Parts: sequence; structure tokens; C-alpha cells
Amino acid sequence: MKNLKITQYITMLVALLLLTACSSDNSSADSATKPTADFSFTNDGSTFTFTNLSTNGTKYRWDFGDLYFPSSEKDPVYTYTIGGEIRVSLTVTNDAGEEAFITKVIAAPPIKIIDIIIDGDFKDWQDVAVTDENISGNGSIQKIKIWAKGPNVNVYLEGNKKMQLELVDMFINTDGNTKTGFLHSNWPDGSGAEFLFEGPMVTNGWGAFYNHTDPNGGWGWAAIAGSGANLKASALISVNDTTNAMEFSIPKTQLGTVTGSIGIAITEMTGGWAAVANFPEAPKFSTLDL
Repeated sequence: MKNLKITQYITMLVALLLLTACSSDNSSADSATKPTADFSFTNDGSTFTFTNLSTNGTKYRWDFGDLYFPSSEKDPVYTYTIGGEIRVSLTVTNDAGEEAFITKVIAAPPIKIIDIIIDGDFKDWQDVAVTDENISGNGSIQKIKIWAKGPNVNVYLEGNKKMQLELVDMFINTDGNTKTGFLHSNWPDGSGAEFLFEGPMVTNGWGAFYNHTDPNGGWGWAAIAGSGANLKASALISVNDTTNAMEFSIPKTQLGTVTGSIGIAITEMTGGWAAVANFPEAPKFSTLDL
């Protein structure tokens, strides 16, 4: 009888050890398939690229912390319209429905609210970066700023006292492709103008916009009836003893579909059509990415 009890005890002990081993194996298997959540990020200004470092996930849910619709992409790219410290969250789910969660704080650059009004008062341009400038100091137009975040393409021009803008040919690239449209020899490395404005810049006079019509890139333009009134310009302002400046705006609707960037180059002439200067001096249009 005593031997029987010892045998039963040994049997129970072996079973318990086997059960413990199986339980340990299952636990290890479970932990190997459980999701973990992690990510890193980089940014270019307000645009953040998120890199997913999670494991064992099959579904992802991002909350970018600005109350807008989240993303289910694995590695999203997101542009913020707000600035400051923002809490970004990632939820990772595996095939079994198990979840892991992580939150990190990012620092988005402050968003500058710029409202350009064409009135000859240039204070609203102070926070706009210079798009292009005349490095040599020759010519008439010395500097250009372009602001196109709203419904208009707004432009600020600054130059020396030679800059009068009595007449201009202003070439505008709207499709981001420098090989389509008018291929101007003054800007051989990047022109491709889809539109031309020709006329006086500062008097809101008889100037007009033209569509480019030559598929070979030559001088072929069709006037757009009544379009000149869509260029709203300030007067030419004497900023100081050496500097003149002015500003103007063009509705984006006047320029059709603006894709990716806006490029501008100007040939300035006198009221008698005599050439004054070209801007920019560089072989490409002054271009702003939108």
C-alpha cells in the first residue's frame, strides 16, 4: 500500500511538471505573437514622416493629435496646420485582436498667419521669405517674394530707382514642368510658361493675360478677354532714396490649375517698349513650391 501511494505521488508530480512545462511553452508562444507599438519620426517644417517600428502588427491606427481624421497607413506622412507640442498616438493590432499602444510628443513649427492685402503697405510681407533676389545688384528688380497659400498668387517686388514697371512681359509657369509651355531663351534652364501677362504693372490699366498655344514651345499666345482686371496692383512706392517697391495679386482661378509650384519671370520695359532688365538673372524662373 505504501508503494502504491508513492507511485501515485510520483505520477501526479510528473503530470504537474508536464503541465507546467506546457503552460510555459504556451506563454512563450503567446508573448512572441503579441504586438508591440513604437515609432520614430522626422520632419521637414510642418510635414512629418512617421516610421513604424512596431512588431507583430497587422493593423495600425494613428491619431495625429489635431482632431482630424486618423490614418491606418503603416508609415504615414502628415502635414500639420497647427504648431506647438502635439501628442501623437499609435495603436497596433495583431490577427488575434490583441492591441498595443504608444504616445509620443512632437514639436510642430509655429504656423504663421499671413494675410496679404494689396494696398501699398508692405508690413504684411515681413514674415514671408524672399523667393529670389538679384545677387549682382545690376538691373532694376532686385528681390521677389511670392505668397500663394490662399486663393491668390501674391507677389512683392523690390528694386532700385530704375524699377518703374511701366510695361512688363511676365511669364508664369503653373504646371511645375519647365519643359512645357513657352521656352524662353533668357531662362533656358527653367521656363516653360503657360501664361503671359503683358502691359503696365502698376496702373491697373490695359494689360491682359494670354494662354500659351504653341506646342513646340515658341512664341504663340491667345489673349484671355477681360483678364487684365484680374491683376490687382498697388502703386509704385518709394521705400527710401535707393529703393522702390510694389505688390500685386492674381487669382489662382485666372491661372487654371496650379500644380506643385508657381514660377515667375519678368522682362521690364519702358513705356516705349525699350528693354530695361530681366528678372531673375539666374537661368530659371523664380519658383515657389506650393
